[in-house]
Amino acid sequence: MRRADDQRSLFADAIEIPRWLERDRETRYADRLARDRRIGQSLASSDPLTRVRGWWSRLTTQQKACVAEVGVAAQHLEQGRRSISLMMIVLGALAGAAVAFAVFHYDGRWPVNVVTVLATLGLLQILLIALTLVLMLPRVPGLASLQDLLTGLNPGRLIGAVYRRVRGGDAELNVLLEWRAARGPAAARFARWQMLAWSQMAAVAFNLAVLAVAGGLIAFTDLAFGWSTTLRLDAAQALRITDAISAPWRAIWPQAVPDAALIEQSRYFRLVTARPDLSPADTLTGWWPFLVAAIVTYGLVPRCALLALALWRLRRATRHLLLDDPGVRGLLDRMQSAAVALGAAEPEVQTGGSATSASAPAPREARAATAIVWAEALEPDTARAWAGTHLAWHVTDVQGAGGGRTLAQDRALIERLAGERASAVLVFVRAWEAPLLDLKDFLSELRAGLGAQVSLIVVPVGADGALATAQQRMVWSRWAGRMADPALYLETGA
Repeated sequence: MRRADDQRSLFADAIEIPRWLERDRETRYADRLARDRRIGQSLASSDPLTRVRGWWSRLTTQQKACVAEVGVAAQHLEQGRRSISLMMIVLGALAGAAVAFAVFHYDGRWPVNVVTVLATLGLLQILLIALTLVLMLPRVPGLASLQDLLTGLNPGRLIGAVYRRVRGGDAELNVLLEWRAARGPAAARFARWQMLAWSQMAAVAFNLAVLAVAGGLIAFTDLAFGWSTTLRLDAAQALRITDAISAPWRAIWPQAVPDAALIEQSRYFRLVTARPDLSPADTLTGWWPFLVAAIVTYGLVPRCALLALALWRLRRATRHLLLDDPGVRGLLDRMQSAAVALGAAEPEVQTGGSATSASAPAPREARAATAIVWAEALEPDTARAWAGTHLAWHVTDVQGAGGGRTLAQDRALIERLAGERASAVLVFVRAWEAPLLDLKDFLSELRAGLGAQVSLIVVPVGADGALATAQQRMVWSRWAGRMADPALYLETGA
């Protein structure tokens, strides 16, 4: 089981599972609850990611035909990610080879200028690495404009946008290849680190190509090196600069540290007609270990470190892309539920407040919740019975909010619930009324008070406790999605 989970792509699961859960809402709630609870009891792990992926593995084994359709689009997007990764590596390698041939060009007259090589393959790379670090930082008020500019210029984002336009496909999935347009914090984080990972792949390929071309030219041609600059530097000043640059590898590769004699003998001045008077060629070849060490130290090694960081953060972002989904949060809640019986084909209201079967083994975490009735959508006793009958939640407390209550009363309720540390809160709303801004504000304050891990379950109910209609469910589902809260989801009991 574990081996099968590892072989599947986490990214594919992060795409397929939420999409399938959205379609699965057409399945009767009682059937979903029984199925998910049964699978959940068979999984030993308590890690949410392992449980969700284990649930999906069991489900795909049992219902191959039902889940095959949602996997097609995810496979296409996974192939797209791999194609873009390959494109970035190829483009980076081509760019690196072209730059290396340019800066190491030697026509037999003028030597390769060490200053030009260092400026192009050392100083410029340090500047680009610094800008990459700025881009990796969280949004900082003082750097927001610069981060936005760098976002637009990020090579990974540009290639992703080009691929999206050329390939087309599912707009809901292609949004993950965007940065600015990525909807929701989880998708935005994923897109951000995906673009950064792509750009670092290109940068690593660039440096490897530079080293490969440089190594080939050094080994198979007769390169000569010298240094020349319009700056007023004497040999002593140049020695201090090279000593500072060579500090990281001085102890492990002393041959790559230029000495005073090499610096003094290899300086030249570019004249229009005269060829520079240089020392013997075997002396001027002494610069190449220094240049190779500089490229590795200030180019390849930092880029490899940034690539490792980007891939690690991308893995975490992919995990959150799966877990920070309202449908997945609802799935986890159903998987840890106790054994229940929610009635026949047509749900019937029961008077009992607890939905736990006496014969079932005790669940590891009881489905106990606090209920909030918004704007008198239900009577308190009716809300308690409704939750047990239709949703299998055992309501321990029922409170009212909204309607004729003041903001101070609502905030006092939030403070009290925060002190009680509720694990889940059911919010009953009037299904026949359009969601209003005051409800959104209340839920936002409730989320801030309870923390990110508490499930907020919006329950639209009809008049006298009837189930919401299909049209009402659609309206409230869209509204809940716009809340962009991964732990807030909709349940209607249907």
